[in-house]
Amino acid sequence: MKTKSKHLFLSFLFALLCFTSCQEEITEINIPNDQEAIVPNSTLVSLMSRTTANFGAADNILDNVSCFSVELPVTIVITDITLIIETLSDLEQLESLLRDASNDANLDFIFPITIIFNDYSHVVIENEDELESFINECVANETDVINCVDFVYPISFSVFNSEFNLIDTVIIEDDETLYGFLNGLEDDDNAVIVSLNFPVTLNYTNGETIEVNTNQELAEAIEAAGNDCDASNCTVESLESNLIECQWEITTYSSFPEFAGIDFVFYSNGTFDIYQDGGTFNVVSNWSIISTAGETYLFLETDFEDLGGDWKIIECDDATIRFTKGEQTMVINKVCEDDLNCSLTDISAILQECPWDFSNGTGNFENDTMIFNSNGDLQISEGLAASAIGGGWNLSLAGNEVIITFSELTAFQDTLEGDWTIVECDTGRIVLQKENETLVLEQNCNGGLFSCFGDFEIVTCEGPNNVPVYNLSANTIGLVVCTGNFMPSFHATFSDAQTNTNAIVNTEAFETLTAQVYLRIEADNGDFEIFNVYLNTENCNLFECFQSFNAQLEICDNGYDGPYQFNLTTAFANCTPSADAVTYYEIQADAEAGINQIISPEVYTNLVVEQIIYVRAEINNQFEIFTIQLSIIDCNETCSESDVSSLLIDCTWNVVSYNGSDNLIAYNFDFETSNQIVVIYTDTLVIDATWSTSQSNEGVIINFSNVAGPNIQAINGSWLIVECTENQLVLHNVNDSSIEIVLNRTCE
Repeated sequence: MKTKSKHLFLSFLFALLCFTSCQEEITEINIPNDQEAIVPNSTLVSLMSRTTANFGAADNILDNVSCFSVELPVTIVITDITLIIETLSDLEQLESLLRDASNDANLDFIFPITIIFNDYSHVVIENEDELESFINECVANETDVINCVDFVYPISFSVFNSEFNLIDTVIIEDDETLYGFLNGLEDDDNAVIVSLNFPVTLNYTNGETIEVNTNQELAEAIEAAGNDCDASNCTVESLESNLIECQWEITTYSSFPEFAGIDFVFYSNGTFDIYQDGGTFNVVSNWSIISTAGETYLFLETDFEDLGGDWKIIECDDATIRFTKGEQTMVINKVCEDDLNCSLTDISAILQECPWDFSNGTGNFENDTMIFNSNGDLQISEGLAASAIGGGWNLSLAGNEVIITFSELTAFQDTLEGDWTIVECDTGRIVLQKENETLVLEQNCNGGLFSCFGDFEIVTCEGPNNVPVYNLSANTIGLVVCTGNFMPSFHATFSDAQTNTNAIVNTEAFETLTAQVYLRIEADNGDFEIFNVYLNTENCNLFECFQSFNAQLEICDNGYDGPYQFNLTTAFANCTPSADAVTYYEIQADAEAGINQIISPEVYTNLVVEQIIYVRAEINNQFEIFTIQLSIIDCNETCSESDVSSLLIDCTWNVVSYNGSDNLIAYNFDFETSNQIVVIYTDTLVIDATWSTSQSNEGVIINFSNVAGPNIQAINGSWLIVECTENQLVLHNVNDSSIEIVLNRTCE
């Protein structure tokens, strides 16, 4: 690591700047008195230093800390896209890009990079671990930097010797030079006297400008700006007003990066909504601003546990608020929707109310209609043509704009697909723009051949079984009020509904394991629409638990040829409590007939290497047959502790079996070397847990801790490796050897 600090001694600075000295430009020099001299370590010097110090929070979108900034230009990678950030304005564009990116988008630096601290000292960072070390050590001091006021450059200082003879005039052009000049005063032995040449102009961040003519006026102006900077945007009143003004989006959540993209909408009555991708979380949520003991907090009361509690406000301005809660850090950014009359959630609800006629001014879509379904499906009727177009729709925010995206259309791709900006919004009329194209949508709640129809839901299945049975009759789904002269037909697939083939015949007792069928409504003139019929499968598949297991039981041969003893009841241990009876058989025909069952399945003994056991599960006077694979395996191959560690960190690992079930198969493990962290992740969840290995008399043990996530928390604890190959590890719980995990290695 390379470190370089800038310490400018006054005598060196004078020699350095003599080439740019402009003494001849000063027409009148006044000998300074005690009040006019710039005194090292004085309040004025401190205020000027804090005003000119490097503002580390300016690039928090890059490093999320205020102790330092990253020297520009810097090269970063976001989801395989390489960007070069050259200016502060590029940071604003980067913020918009990250806001529009997927929730799992990561920002990575191309090292080495240089970080700059408040005093302009530099450190060259060679890798991610070094950067994380500085980030973790950062302790922001809110009194260090005053960023609400700036000097208007150039400014100049007159330098006198002890005889009050003018020996130099130093012209300052920027903050860094002024900061170093003032720091040099503190290092100098006061052999010279320095005074600031007035008038001096200051710019406030609110746009105001002030001119000062004395040291006292300058100190008062900076101090007033600093006080206002700390308080103007962070008072209870200003925060309450600011929060209800627009929507707010989470851009940073330290422990759960997947929370980025979640939005808050705060209401003046003290409630707020939480939503993501246009969908509102169904939770009870209240908010308030609390000020106590000199600190200000945003209190969130919500069933969404990780977002609730007292969030201490540590930084805030009109567009960004930074919070801490314990070890958590959260940053939210304001997202205003310009002058639209509708919010994103309003638009989502309005679109789903009724069908919409639409036109782009060409006449190509005359009599065509869009239907926006709640599950994100988009249906477009092609006027009098006997067909319908399918696709998808989605709402999102891009900066201050609301975007509607049409995707995966089966027709009109060149004309309609892509991102459209909503530029006008009323209850019955919405105007969209894409580049130079305009699309006008007008609500049609009373017109259209199929306006009576919509998506349907079957609340319960009839005759619960291992294959649920549904009644798709008109009365069941409420179709009777819309029958008229229409011809309805049900189909298992959308393509069958489009082509009017393979209609479901026995609609009053339809058996299916899927959760959706399609209803085709055809009019007398041949026009048709297709609607979704959602089937509720809850409590319908009686044997769903048993079907989720690929039951296998394995034991080691221990160097001899048997007999081998198995506890058959462990294979479906999680499911047996829900069954009326579970019995075990050596022959399938016996299992189907319910005869010659195994008397003691807990201590079943066999002599063969491979065997299948048949399990009969009975629920509500119905039964299904499932199998258990019994295997005798060679367990002589062992791995040392170092072998195990090398295997774990080499590639990613996947939980292919937990006690015979694949319920945890979505979880992947990425074992890191330097900090004993294991990143456990799915497509939607990331968990930072801890791992270690140890050696026991029985073999190598893997220890997991701090695993917090749905179902996966069951792996917390110590696990003995009973089988070890290059691509698979079999683990038994140290406290209960009947509990088994199988990990498979995946290398890309």
